[in-house]
Amino acid sequence: MKVATKAIQKVREKLGDKPEDANRLIDLLNSKNIYKLHEHGIEDRAEAILEIRKVLSKRNLMLNLEEKCHYMQVAIDRFMAKFQILRDKGLPSPMVINDKLMTQLDYSDKLRRMAKEQANSSSIKPCQQANYYMIHWKHVFPRT
Repeated sequence: MKVATKAIQKVREKLGDKPEDANRLIDLLNSKNIYKLHEHGIEDRAEAILEIRKVLSKRNLMLNLEEKCHYMQVAIDRFMAKFQILRDKGLPSPMVINDKLMTQLDYSDKLRRMAKEQANSSSIKPCQQANYYMIHWKHVFPRT
């Protein structure tokens, strides 16, 4: 998400006021004849239209990316809320270094090891503890 946000900001800075200028230029191209366009410094109407399309396409892509990032962030926040509930119940953290997550396989192994350790120190059977964690783990990460 951080990378996407930085990329959006970079495109936004690069575009600046070009989208608004592009819309004004479209109005000018539609309202003036070829001689009036030459007076405004526009030699080729087709070239101006192509440049406008590039600017507006970049803006639309940036807006779509922003929207997708927003929806992804909402989904991440929902996941983290569900996951925090499980962590509050004793589920170990899947974080490794620098806020990166373990693979699902590595985390499953970690859960099994933790369940065995807890089973050795309590009256709960190892398979019951492992099943408890695995059921909750699958609830957080449903298979698609």
